[in-house]
Amino acid sequence: MKKIVGILAAAAVAASAFAVDFSAGMQLKGKLFNYDGASKKVDAMQLWNENGKDDKPFIFSLSSDRVGATLKLWDEEFWETPVGPNSWDDTFPAQAAGAWNIWFKPFDNVKVELGALDTKLNCEQITWWKGKVLGGANWGYKAYYEADGLTIAAALATGRADKAAWLSKADGGDLTLGETDVYVAYAADFGKISALFVAKDTFKDIAIGAGFSGSADSIGYFFDAAFHKGDKNSVLFDADVKYNQDALSAEVYAQAELKDLSNVDKNNMAVIAMAKVAYAVDGGSVYFKFRDDNLLADPADIEFIEVGFDGNLGAMSYEVAAQVQLKKEKINFGIPFYARIGF
Repeated sequence: MKKIVGILAAAAVAASAFAVDFSAGMQLKGKLFNYDGASKKVDAMQLWNENGKDDKPFIFSLSSDRVGATLKLWDEEFWETPVGPNSWDDTFPAQAAGAWNIWFKPFDNVKVELGALDTKLNCEQITWWKGKVLGGANWGYKAYYEADGLTIAAALATGRADKAAWLSKADGGDLTLGETDVYVAYAADFGKISALFVAKDTFKDIAIGAGFSGSADSIGYFFDAAFHKGDKNSVLFDADVKYNQDALSAEVYAQAELKDLSNVDKNNMAVIAMAKVAYAVDGGSVYFKFRDDNLLADPADIEFIEVGFDGNLGAMSYEVAAQVQLKKEKINFGIPFYARIGF
């Protein structure tokens, strides 16, 4: 932790000496009340260090016209194994640098990223990660070219194992390649067309997808399709519609997946559905959210139905909601909350 504080202090000094934009943020979350329908257990005033897919407790970033960096810290479990006749395994939580990224622009239209990456086709903005048909590597090398509405990007994924490489060849062994991603997009007045190619395991596991996004007046929309060739060939389709007018905003997203093209059966299909409606009021917005990760599941398994308030208090934003879940034919009820500060 002392090293992290030192890094942040050095970055602050650098930001004051050069034309660098600096931002940081932190969050906590928990539940004021929770009832588990299966166990009938009641909990109150929970506060935990669990991290969501994109909700990291601490985010720090700095950038200039040519260079930038981002650091995300979150809690991870570490294992400690004492040695001796009465040894045991123990775990403890600690802050860890879970994702970091450095980028630079050697030329005006060229950008290079090292470290944490994020490549995907169109994605909904309800969860910001769940609703997509195809995504690329999350760690490695990536280079972009952007000019006149055209974007071309290529990524070579190494994975996050110690000293992992995109290309490897042992003495007398076969050449192996890690994940390779190629992304192409073109944006114009009519909308944006995008395509993503993902190849893993020396091009034995391949996926390709394409999408379109556009807008008209207060309506925004996108749709995508992707094909995955692996042990089982699969296809995915999705569509999303957004509406924004004055104080009212709404979004509806749906995704259909056929997990095995050789066996068109309900058990090999999944349909994701989610929606959010929000209305702005003084100090924030009132919202309704719904998410079901498979409408075809039997029995029904609803991730959540939620009514809440998203507010602001100076530099702090917060959410508090009443949430209902349906899990294994049992109803769970909770009052989750988030508190985030950014500067």
